[in-house]
Amino acid sequence: MKNLITILLNKSLKAAVAGTVMLAIFPAWTTAQEQWEVIENYCYQCHNDEDWAGSIAFNLMSVDEISHDAEIWEEAIRRIEGGHMPPPGNDRPSGSEIHQLLAWLENKIDESASNTPPGNVPLRRLNRREYENAIRDLLALEIDASALLPTDQIEGGFDNNAEALQVSPAFIDQYLNAARTIAHNALGSTRPIPVLETYGRVADMIISLPARGTPGTGVQSMHQPGMPFGTRGGMSVQYNFMADGVYELNIGDLALGREVPNMEFKNTVIALLDGKEFFRTELGGDEDHEAIDQEQADAVSSINLRLKNIRFNATAGQHTITVTFLHRSFAESDERTPTTALEGGQSRIHKLHALQVRGPLEITGMSESEPRKKIFVCYPREIADETACAEEIITNLAERAFRRPLNDEDMDSLMGFYISSRQNNDFESGIKEAVSAILVSPHFIYRAEGGPAFGESLMLTDLELASRLSFFLWSSLPDEELLTVASSNELSRPDVLRSQIRRMLEDDRAKTLVDDFAFQWLHLSKLDEIQPNGFMFRYASRFLDPRPMFKEELSLFIDSVLRSDQSVVRLLDADYTFLNERLAAHYGIEDVKGSAFRRVKLDQEYRRGLLGKGAILMATANPNRTSPVIRGAWILERLLASPPSPPPPGVETDLPQKVGQALLTVRERLEQHRENPSCYNCHGVLDPLGLALENFNTVGQYQKFDRDTLSLIDSSGVLPDGTEIKRAEDLTRALVGRSDLFVKSLTEHLMAYAIGRTVDYRDMPLVRQIVRDVADDGNRFESIVYNIVNSDAFRMRESLTSTDSADANQQASL
Repeated sequence: MKNLITILLNKSLKAAVAGTVMLAIFPAWTTAQEQWEVIENYCYQCHNDEDWAGSIAFNLMSVDEISHDAEIWEEAIRRIEGGHMPPPGNDRPSGSEIHQLLAWLENKIDESASNTPPGNVPLRRLNRREYENAIRDLLALEIDASALLPTDQIEGGFDNNAEALQVSPAFIDQYLNAARTIAHNALGSTRPIPVLETYGRVADMIISLPARGTPGTGVQSMHQPGMPFGTRGGMSVQYNFMADGVYELNIGDLALGREVPNMEFKNTVIALLDGKEFFRTELGGDEDHEAIDQEQADAVSSINLRLKNIRFNATAGQHTITVTFLHRSFAESDERTPTTALEGGQSRIHKLHALQVRGPLEITGMSESEPRKKIFVCYPREIADETACAEEIITNLAERAFRRPLNDEDMDSLMGFYISSRQNNDFESGIKEAVSAILVSPHFIYRAEGGPAFGESLMLTDLELASRLSFFLWSSLPDEELLTVASSNELSRPDVLRSQIRRMLEDDRAKTLVDDFAFQWLHLSKLDEIQPNGFMFRYASRFLDPRPMFKEELSLFIDSVLRSDQSVVRLLDADYTFLNERLAAHYGIEDVKGSAFRRVKLDQEYRRGLLGKGAILMATANPNRTSPVIRGAWILERLLASPPSPPPPGVETDLPQKVGQALLTVRERLEQHRENPSCYNCHGVLDPLGLALENFNTVGQYQKFDRDTLSLIDSSGVLPDGTEIKRAEDLTRALVGRSDLFVKSLTEHLMAYAIGRTVDYRDMPLVRQIVRDVADDGNRFESIVYNIVNSDAFRMRESLTSTDSADANQQASL
């Protein structure tokens, strides 16, 4: 018998690896009948042809039709893994029975999935950030695409889903205007019209009360990241100078005339261009204080005039203008009775929230800015050289923009724009028109790929693969090296592809995977909707709003895991984070000093991983209280890819304190809410997950006592699988214990982002195969990326349906 078992295990090993890792743990000879009995015993009670719970009747299905009914069974697998089935409070199979059932179901589905089509991705335009990054890499010009292009719609959780990236006739004018604006800004102008541009609120330029400022900018008492050492507060902006010449800076009023605030001490204001000082003045002190007291409005106007009509010279191109203050003193306070400042640093200081730049007032020439260097790869010395030079410029730009070599039709069309403009203007005007034509071309705006015949799938060419890969990892155009490799048809070789992926992930442009993919996967857009209650969290609202710091911390943390050799599971339990002094103080950590973010080892276990990050904790809370339900749902949907069902219509979800009754903790209010068995079906899964994080308040600070009742917070609970948890650390350990579900969730979301379409039940065998493969490679992010890129879903294109084909033709005609 022992030998027989050994033989069977050896024979089943290969199938187990190809099917599911669970079969390597549980007996391979488990019969289909035994697994179906588990379904009969625990699922038939609700899912039958009388009750039709979830519109499903398992008693009408059979073992032989599992692969045929894969869509239903994939949803069942997802809900069993998330603890939704059987519902909490009902009889449940043992843990081993559940694992064996899941392994058997997955294997049955995966066995018949060898010829799954790759899926169709409709013709799509570049979204805003892709357009913005493409212009940056093509022309070395930073733009704000939100000011130029229509809003991107979210589909399937991501803004690069092809279904949401279609173009209507109403968008055409915006794309035309964007192309002309960008071409004009890139080339500059020797005859520009002076313009006035305001940064910050216009109302903060001329004020009778203290400026409102921007939430999250702090009270400006300390050094700001990126500012010169020895300064504090202020603001920096990037400005596009159209030509070499004289420009004018106006700084928002700082002197006020009512209570003469912050004028007791001298404040030195300095202005810098690309880090070089070009202006300095002083405000405040005894002389100014006395003048305002005696002359009132006239003195206020005179002092503020020091900040106006500041002339300076600048060369063409984008440069950084900085206005800041010299750090007057490192004393904690200037007050006779000092109080601890919320942000540290000195008191009685001015704050800057707005400035204006106007010009050019005089033009002195046209320097070779970075965009002009990108465009003018040649420059004609004589008129006879212009056409050849124009062809060289257009070829260089258009091949990068179109992500492929130009054909005769492309060249004739683009040269036609140049010639038409050149007839009545100079050489640069013709080039400007050609650049505009490139930027408005469907070959630039759309991510087009060759289409196979109906009913067929086609392998992408190496150039098409290069485009998909660069927009996946960089959200931008392929660079010269990637295009060169693709042009020689080398990119599709596995060793070359893996090498290029590694190179691209090491490039700083891969940071977009954090700011775009990871933030959308974790639904961090919700953070922008949560404004902390100013009355309850005075130290974490308005100027002291911690959300910008939260985002920076989370971005640096995720980047440190994804673009390293660490396992992606470390996102759940890494014992470090990234803090500056202000955020560290917010968390109660006292040994971090300075404004720069740096890696900090965490002594508090509850701060480890994603669940200890302020960005996650605030995004899953309400402005005035915590929400275990939102936090539990977030964990299920984002970390475990098993979203709960939405609440029934008309169900009260706010759970306010009731007037005239004793105050209750959030846990007590939830217990009243879930007394209804139909509510408990979901809350029995959600609440233990969310309550484990109840010690974290809305703004991510750790608290031991409930704010309303002043009683000790009870964060204990029992997960659907029977695991007992007492605090946040226990929840983290439980999630790490099921790290396969977390890796599967990350893979599923990353695959949807990479391909540009929603991942459905037909893709799940591939997702599971990738999860098994990367487990052998330490669950490294690079390995997940490579396996996605090397899959048919990424490297092939499925034929269009007749409806899709008609839509594509309509889009192309626009």
